Amino acid sequence: MLTEKSFSAGADNRTNLTLSCECQSSACPRLEKGTLRHYSMRFCPFAQRSRLVLVHKKIPHETVNVDLKQKPDWLLAKSPKGKVPCIEINGKTMIESLVICEYLDEAYEPKNLLFSKDPWKKAEQKILIEQSSEILGPFYSLLRSNDGDKEASKKLRDFLHRFEKNLKGDFYGGDHPDAVDYMIWPWYERLGVLSELRDFDFSETEFPHLTGWCKRMASDETVKAIMFDDKTHVAYASSSLNGTPNYDIGLD
Repeated sequence: MLTEKSFSAGADNRTNLTLSCECQSSACPRLEKGTLRHYSMRFCPFAQRSRLVLVHKKIPHETVNVDLKQKPDWLLAKSPKGKVPCIEINGKTMIESLVICEYLDEAYEPKNLLFSKDPWKKAEQKILIEQSSEILGPFYSLLRSNDGDKEASKKLRDFLHRFEKNLKGDFYGGDHPDAVDYMIWPWYERLGVLSELRDFDFSETEFPHLTGWCKRMASDETVKAIMFDDKTHVAYASSSLNGTPNYDIGLD
């Protein structure tokens, strides 16, 4: 059952089509031949990666947001582990956020690449992105702790100090965001959740380069197009921690 279909203004109404399915037995929405579809969840940081690439490269697509608490039966046929993001076009599907992002970068608008054409530089980008995954453990351990996980807080702070040192310019991509900036951004967008719910201090005094980078990223047109503010992220995180994630927060 389709419960939401919202079209944003623009020349191509399909670009930001959102179809939400809330019933496990619901049928998968019909996909037109030649249309790129993005299976997502509004608050998933991994899906946000591919959303950023889709928006940045202005790739025509439609999005199907799924309820990950009560996954539609058809999702497993497209994404074997029932995870998002997943993309589909002409009967073919692809999973894993980084794989999807690299594919989208190469397959669409190749003159506007986020990953470097230079093999060595591209490898360096992918190393930084891989290292950024170390934020996941302490981030979610701290978020899920009720009394503040001191060990997780220390590991997260240590991680942030390392990435503070890795930032040499306005962005990891130099004078403009590249693949590294967009691939790591989703978790920085959510640091306000830890500040609000777990009293984690991400201060300009301790992290001058990273906090400055966060401000510049938050002003980036691609990021602004799909980001949520701290209040919305906190509301969603609170609902998720309570076992009843509200995927529709912020929708009219």
